[in-house]
Amino acid sequence: MRTLAARAVVVAGAYLATALAVFAAVVVLRGIVSPDRLRDLLAFYFIAALAAGLEPATVKACVLADARAPGNLAAILAAGAVKGVMVAPVLALVWRFADPAAAPALLWLSPLTAVAGFWATDLRVLLDLRGRHAGAVWLKQGSLAGGFLLLAILVGLGAPLVLAALVSTLARLAPPILIARRFHLGDGAKVIQLLSGRRWLELAAISAVAAAGGSIDRVLALRFLPATAFAGYTLVYELFTRFWLIPYLVTPILFARLAAGEASHDTVSRAWAATAALGAAFVAASIAVAVWAPALAGRVLGAPFGAAEVAFAVAVVTGAFTQLRIAQLQAVGAVRPALAVTAIGAAVSAIAFFIGVRTAGLSGLLWAWSIKSLIELAAALAVGDSSNRVCPRPVR
Repeated sequence: MRTLAARAVVVAGAYLATALAVFAAVVVLRGIVSPDRLRDLLAFYFIAALAAGLEPATVKACVLADARAPGNLAAILAAGAVKGVMVAPVLALVWRFADPAAAPALLWLSPLTAVAGFWATDLRVLLDLRGRHAGAVWLKQGSLAGGFLLLAILVGLGAPLVLAALVSTLARLAPPILIARRFHLGDGAKVIQLLSGRRWLELAAISAVAAAGGSIDRVLALRFLPATAFAGYTLVYELFTRFWLIPYLVTPILFARLAAGEASHDTVSRAWAATAALGAAFVAASIAVAVWAPALAGRVLGAPFGAAEVAFAVAVVTGAFTQLRIAQLQAVGAVRPALAVTAIGAAVSAIAFFIGVRTAGLSGLLWAWSIKSLIELAAALAVGDSSNRVCPRPVR
C-alpha cells in the first residue's frame, strides 16, 4: 500500500508539473511580452500538446497481439518516427487554420514536434507495461512541461519564437533517447512489420478522432478569441483539466490488466467510484470559488469566474468517466465501438464549440463543453454487449 501511495504522489507531481509550468509562465510572461507574442507562444504549446496527446499505438497494438510487453525498442522508435512524419502535414494544416498568422518556419517544425510526442507516448505505454508507472508519467508530462518552460524562458529573454521552439523541441527528444538506451533495442528492420499491422491503425484512429474532439475548442479559441481571452482560456483549461490526473493514473493500469485478463468487475467499479468521489469534491471547490472569490480568481486567471467555469468543471469530471470507459473498450478489443464513441464526441464538439465561441465568446466555449461531455459519455455507456467483457483473453 505504501508503494502504491508513493507511486501516486510521484505520478501526481509529474502531471501537475505541466499545469504549474504553463500557469507560472503565462502569468510571468503577461508582464514581459505583448499579448500577441504570448498568444503565438501558447499556440505552439497547444500544437506540441496536441501531438503529445495523439496515440501512435505501436506498443498497444503489440500488446493486443501478444500480452507480453514488447522488447524491440529500436523498431518501436523507428515506427514512431515514421508515423510522426506522416501526421506532420495534418498537424501543420490544423496549426495554419487555428493561427493563420503563424510564421511558415514554425510550421516546418511539425515533424519534429510530432515525433517528440509519439516517442514519449509509446515509451510511456512501454514503461506502464513494465510496471514503472511513475517513470512513465514523468517521461510524458515531464518532457512536455520542461520543453514549455525552456520555450517560455527563451522567449522571455528575447529569443525569436522559431529558435526557441526548435531548441525546446530538440530538448524534448532527449529523454526518450536516454531512456531507450536502458532497454534492449532489438532489430530495427522489424519496423515494416509494425507499420503493416491493422490494429495500430484502429487504435490510432480512435486517438486521432478523440484528439480532434478534445482540441477543437482550442483551435476555435485560437482563431476567434482575442489574444488576452485566449490566454485566459488556456489558463482555465490547464488548471481545470488537471482533474484528468485521475483517469491519467488509472487508465494505463486498467488497460494493462484488462488486456492481460487480470482485472475484475470490482477493479473497474472501484475506479469509477473513486473518480465520482473526487469529482464531487472538485465541482464543490469550483462552486465555492465562484460564490466567495470570483474577483480574485478572475484577476489570477485573466478571465471572469462564474457559472460557466462551474459548468466546465462538471464537464471535465464527466469527461473523466468517458476516458475510463474508452480504456475498457480498447482493452477488451472493442476498437470499433470505441472509435464510434469518439467520432460522435468529435462531431458534437465541432458543432457545439463553434456555436458557443461565435455567439458568446469565452463563456460560450465553456458552456459548450457540457453538451459535448454528456453526449460523449452517454454514447460510451450505450455501446453493445460485446464491449462489456471485462476480462478478455489476449488477442493473438
